[in-house]
Amino acid sequence: MATKIDLKEIERKANYAAFQDGLMEIFMGLFLLIFGGALMTKIAIGVPIIVLTIFFANPLLELIKKRYIYPRAGYVKLPEDPNTTGKGIAIAVVVYVVLLLGAMGISILVLGTETGLDFFLTYIVPPASGIMFAIGPYWLGQTYGLLRGYVWAILFILGGIAMPLFSIASGYEAVGLLCTVIGLLVLVTGAIMFVRFLRQHPSEPVEIEEAVNAS
Repeated sequence: MATKIDLKEIERKANYAAFQDGLMEIFMGLFLLIFGGALMTKIAIGVPIIVLTIFFANPLLELIKKRYIYPRAGYVKLPEDPNTTGKGIAIAVVVYVVLLLGAMGISILVLGTETGLDFFLTYIVPPASGIMFAIGPYWLGQTYGLLRGYVWAILFILGGIAMPLFSIASGYEAVGLLCTVIGLLVLVTGAIMFVRFLRQHPSEPVEIEEAVNAS
């Protein structure tokens, strides 16, 4: 009897294993901390941070994996997911900006300039930002079965709702605070996972540079 092989499930398990070293959380946490701190201190470096992350995060992550991860866990070349292209991210950002501008316009039109803008910054920006930041972690949970992805997504959504509900902060300061708090939690989680990974997988003198470069 022929054995049916589920290639999708094999790929899913391989991707799940690739996220167990904590590096994704470390990079995500650092990004959120820097981005959130920039917003809270009103430093206009949010866009440059995003651009630098897009261009340099993956190469830096690959260098760290070559140094600490591949000698311990081996190296597997996984196919790229067509759903994670830069085009999809760009479209999502454009749609988000358009929706926010539309909400701001409606708020001002209905409530007047000052009151409408205050309502927009206080009650729309924080929860909308929480939903936007929750998309990535939710996608990780949905695609690779990462339970913590759902946890981060829930924290982003609840945090975005809590900002106006408890009058914690508004506007960009609320978004910055949300990113900073969750970024710290994610960073600590990633650091714990990374240290645990290194202890559970002692380094072995295995030469993998040729395999990595050949891919």
